[in-house]
Amino acid sequence: MVRLWISHCLCVAMAAMQTGATAQPVEPLAGCIATLRQELPQHREVTAQTFDTYTRGAQDLRPLIESASSAQPEFQLPIWDYLARRTDAQRVAQGKEVLAQEAAALGAIEQRHGVDAATVVAVLGVETDYGRVGGAYPVVDATLSRACLRLESSERKQHFFAALWLLQEGVVKPEEFKGSWAGAFGMTQFMPGTFLRFGSDGDGAPTADIIHKLPDALATTARYLRGLGWTPGLAWGVEVKLPAELAPLNALEGDHACLLDSKPSDKCRVVARWSLSGVTRVDGTPLVRSEHGPGRLDAATPAALLMPAGAAGPAWLVTPNYQAIWRYNRADAYALAIGLLADALRGAPPQRTPWPTDDPGLSRAEFREVQSLLVARGHCDLHVDGATGPRTSAAIQAEESRLGWPVTGRAGAKLLAALRADHGAALGCAAAVPASAASAASSSATQ
Repeated sequence: MVRLWISHCLCVAMAAMQTGATAQPVEPLAGCIATLRQELPQHREVTAQTFDTYTRGAQDLRPLIESASSAQPEFQLPIWDYLARRTDAQRVAQGKEVLAQEAAALGAIEQRHGVDAATVVAVLGVETDYGRVGGAYPVVDATLSRACLRLESSERKQHFFAALWLLQEGVVKPEEFKGSWAGAFGMTQFMPGTFLRFGSDGDGAPTADIIHKLPDALATTARYLRGLGWTPGLAWGVEVKLPAELAPLNALEGDHACLLDSKPSDKCRVVARWSLSGVTRVDGTPLVRSEHGPGRLDAATPAALLMPAGAAGPAWLVTPNYQAIWRYNRADAYALAIGLLADALRGAPPQRTPWPTDDPGLSRAEFREVQSLLVARGHCDLHVDGATGPRTSAAIQAEESRLGWPVTGRAGAKLLAALRADHGAALGCAAAVPASAASAASSSATQ
């Protein structure tokens, strides 16, 4: 049945014409629903009854989506803040527990799909903190609202109709079909249409269940990465040293798409050419390492130079496997977090070159300490939950102003040190109230 859905929808998608990326003027959601209902003949897999049942009373999430999409941490946070929260000791320790608990399933997944266990578990860790942080928005409402923000996007509409089909066929239950503001759901966050194409069972059941079954979520992630171009046994990247004159070849965000091309380019060169240009691993050893394993780089492997903080910061030589991870969420900060967390789960040494800042980012435990210290200083409306939010930002701004610092609302190592030093002058508060659970609005921040 899933194959029939995919076959039909791929035909529709190929026939649809993309007319541009400009958003449509906002109209009442009911008008957009009526417009989408007229497209039901193009989506024969979804019945009119299903459409009406699940769009009746749908929430208009367009304002939330527009706000959230312009504030994504992958593009708003300093890279050292983003990585400090997502590759901290707590996430590494919890990831190693998952590796041990799911060893049999992960071994079978690697045999079937060719993606190593550490990488798959790293995706789980960054996406939902190993399944702990789930979304709270109805997936139909989210995909409907996104489609209505850009009605000319056949991809967005396909995700919406896929969400309807999943409910219609009983693949998911309405009360459990919740996810992110973008409509991604499950333990490794799949858009509905992508799930239908790449869903993979991990425990012998007839269909994949990425909401409740961890092996299924891990298997689906591995299958998707393989579909995005993952090469078994190849490193995602290695930290490197390079001559200063190569810095202009830094390939950020879309620049490393050339890794998928068959012909080398100025920014995407084979490893042997990078070696001839003076690039070495960060410890000074040669780039080429042909033995199978996480550090493998063949002389003929295409690679691009990645320096997220510019020439003053650390540098990596990244491969098509990095590009596969990047395509999962299309952000260098995200892809680098997955790669570095996977390395840490394997027991590899940490990043050698420091970030070019005198105010490093905080781990989640350190951020919670900042919140506790803020409460102790009289900011009594805060929850010590590790989540960045307007109350925490306002409290930080107040403390920055008190200290005579530039007001940013950002918590880094300097603020933590200052609050620790001032702890004796605490104003006092009732005991901080811990959050009972991470909400969808703070799920990105807590990760």
